[in-house]
Amino acid sequence: MSETPELDQVADARRKLATYAGFSRTYWTLYGVALVLMAGIPIWMSFLPESAGSFQWVLLAIGLASAAYSVNQRRRTGVQLPRRIGAYPSARRVWIVVLAITIASVAGIYALVGSGQRVVALVVLIPVAAVIFAGQVLTRAKMRDDIAAGRVLM
Repeated sequence: MSETPELDQVADARRKLATYAGFSRTYWTLYGVALVLMAGIPIWMSFLPESAGSFQWVLLAIGLASAAYSVNQRRRTGVQLPRRIGAYPSARRVWIVVLAITIASVAGIYALVGSGQRVVALVVLIPVAAVIFAGQVLTRAKMRDDIAAGRVLM
């Protein structure tokens, strides 16, 4: 019989499982760069209207690389965590706020570019990307906390 009580073993297993909800620093660095590129789509399209088709292919490649990283991590570790945000109760609220900020920010950047204020849109882009990035990191942290506390809904 083990020296550690069963409930402590379960809590320890949940804490170990929660580490798989996080991503590496390399992923977050590349995600930050991709976020600035994606949030600035209206700005880049206004500067480079003739290369719009190639820019869309770059965005497709970024999305596919992100999905491939996630699938590879799941396959490598063997850990299958729920992918829908509704499975993580404390992360859901943060995710909704970040989604609302993202939609409002992109709409605002489109409006600025549409009115010919590209410089103002460029100035607004960096804080917008930083807020969205911080929200994504916070969402992942909340997901980790939910896994460690055993609050994940299947």
